[in-house]
Parts: sequence; C-alpha cells; structure tokens
Amino acid sequence: MKRRTLIVIVLLMALGLFLAACGGGSAPATKEAPAQPTKAPEATKAPEPTKAPEAKEGGVLRMLTWEGYAPEELVKKFSDETGIKVEVSYIGDNNELIAKMAATNGVGFDLVSPTLNYVSNSQQEFGIYQPIDLSKVNKDLFIPAYLDSILKESQFEGKPYALPFVWGTTAMVVNTEKAPDAGVSYLDLCDPKYEGRVSYRAKYDTLYMFAYALGYDPAEAVKDEDEYRKVMNAVLDKLIECKPVVRTYWDSRQQLEELLTKEEVWVASSWDAIAWTLSKDDPKFKYVVPKEGAVGWFDTFAISAGAENVDAAYKWINFVMQPENAAVIINGTGYQTASQGAAEKASPEMAKLVADSLPPEKMATIKWYFPLPDYAVDIQADVEEQLKAAQ
Repeated sequence: MKRRTLIVIVLLMALGLFLAACGGGSAPATKEAPAQPTKAPEATKAPEPTKAPEAKEGGVLRMLTWEGYAPEELVKKFSDETGIKVEVSYIGDNNELIAKMAATNGVGFDLVSPTLNYVSNSQQEFGIYQPIDLSKVNKDLFIPAYLDSILKESQFEGKPYALPFVWGTTAMVVNTEKAPDAGVSYLDLCDPKYEGRVSYRAKYDTLYMFAYALGYDPAEAVKDEDEYRKVMNAVLDKLIECKPVVRTYWDSRQQLEELLTKEEVWVASSWDAIAWTLSKDDPKFKYVVPKEGAVGWFDTFAISAGAENVDAAYKWINFVMQPENAAVIINGTGYQTASQGAAEKASPEMAKLVADSLPPEKMATIKWYFPLPDYAVDIQADVEEQLKAAQ
C-alpha cells in the first residue's frame, strides 16, 4: 500500500539518521491538522511496546512536535521552573512522525504530538505509544468535553493513548470587498463568477469539504472500501468539473497569504489561523464557515513507548496546559487549545476573531477528521493525483 510504502521509506531514512547520530553528533528532526474518529478496527495485535526505563528526576525532555507547539518562551520558563532541559525536534507530517517513532520503537523521544486520527491506528500497527496514566495528569486544566472525547477516541484495546492539545479548523477565507456573497457553501469554490480567483488545496481536507457539500458523509463511507471509493470518485468528478475556475492549488500558508494579499485570489479554502492572521492586518479578509460546517482536527499529547523521562513528559503537559501558558501558543500560532480558560487569556484581538468566526452554532457544525484505514489513504492519494493531472 502507498501509505505503508511511504512510511517504510521514511522509517529507513529515520533509522539511518538515528544510527548516524549514535556514532556522532545528534541530527535534528523536522510539520503537516472530532462526530469524532472511531476506534481503530480490530486487526493484528500491536507489537509489545519497549518497556520504558524508570523516569528520571530533572534530566532531559525530548519532544517530537509541530512548529509553534513548544515556543522558546515556554521552554525557557519550564526549564527555569523545573530544572529539566528540553530538546525539541519538529515534524513535517504525521507519516514522518510515525516513521521516526517506529524506527526505534519510540526510543529517543518522550513526548510526541500526533493528530488524533493517527493515534489508535498507529498504536495497533506499530505499538509506538504507552497508555496515558491519568494519575499524572491534572485533568482540571482541560476542557472536559475535549478531554473525555480524546480519551475515548484514542483508545486501543480499552486503554487511552492520547490527551487533547491543539485544535483547528479548515473552511473558507473570503475577500469581502471582491466576493461579498461567497462562503455560503463550499460549492462557491466552483462558481464560474469567481473564475480565476479561486484556490484550494488538492489534498484530503478539500476532498472532505466537497464530499459534505455533495451530500455525502465521508466519515461513515470510510468504513467500507468500495463505498469510500465511490464517494471519492464522485468528489473527483466534481473537482475536475470545477478545475477551470481554479487559479492554482495552494500548498503552503505563505503561498495562500500571498495569493490573497495580492488579490490574485478572492475565495479560497483556508486554515482558520491563516484567515485570522490576515484579518488582523486587513478586515476585508474573513474566515467563513459555510452551511456544510468546517472540517476540524485535533493534535494530541502521546507518551512514547520508549520514553526515558516519563515524569518530565507529564510535567510539561501539566505546565503547558495552564491557561496563561496555553495562551502563548494561541497567540503565536492562531490555533486553539484544549486548555480550560486559555482562550480568555489570549489577546483580545484573537479572542474576538475566534468568537466572530466560530460562535457556538458554528462550532456545533464542525466535521472532525476520522481515522483512515490504509485503503482510504491510497484512495485519497489516487484522487489527488488524478485531479492534478486532469486537463
């Protein structure tokens, strides 16, 4: 399967880097966003995790996470308070995270931040995490609904393997001066009146958005390979039909920001943080959640199966989820956290943007990412390739 092949390739590369690091200087690592995901299907039993060495006092905390999730300001504050040194390695996507962890069965990292829909499946296949020890967690720091949900949805063989950390959504950003009526539906991204002024990613989030707009439920369809292929092929047909309207498919935050600020694009799919950042500089840009609802993701805390400093990992979790600390992440990244009270401590400007874009009625419509069997990953990859190649 394509996903397995990709993971094996990256795994071998990661193993090579690990072995090289053992013989010389350490090599730094390198990012890709809840009805909630369902428990991974029963299949082969997960490999037995490496028994974690006993936790050290102080020492070093080794994290594998996304850019912005361990800002220098918080790392210094944590080290000053605890005496624990923090070493942070960054990832580019979840496949990279899984490969790096699988290469050493988690040895070399203590705390990692996989996206929720990759947790139970990865544990089932590779056994790279250890169950969450709730006795070490200050549960009062978490928004109860998020904590309960992620503990439930990260379960494998009856045990939870993740805690909620950072979340965000994908919907639409609109230049309200050029396209004041856009944003009612994701199908506005196909409206001929915006020809040449539209952009979205040729990626899975766009496939989900268009599936919902066409009346399908991909989270339900994914449970059956044939049904999921049928849904994704219907989405592909629609996206090919819409292709003449699209100026370009954006790949990075910087690219989308440039397209919008130069007014080359008026209507686009967007991560909420991109749109909010643009809105702070120019209020004509608005993050819009259409009638189908935003699609949402949750990045989590997970403890490595090979963690050498488990106590330090839990100390970081309890530290960074304190509302004044989580607010630093909100202000720095634009994303939200599962910290109880952090949103109120974020900058007033950011708090207003979030409240205006995601009031309770819009929050209730979020369609959260769902676990992907290997066949679903392959189907999505085929659709993305066909879309890009279509004339």
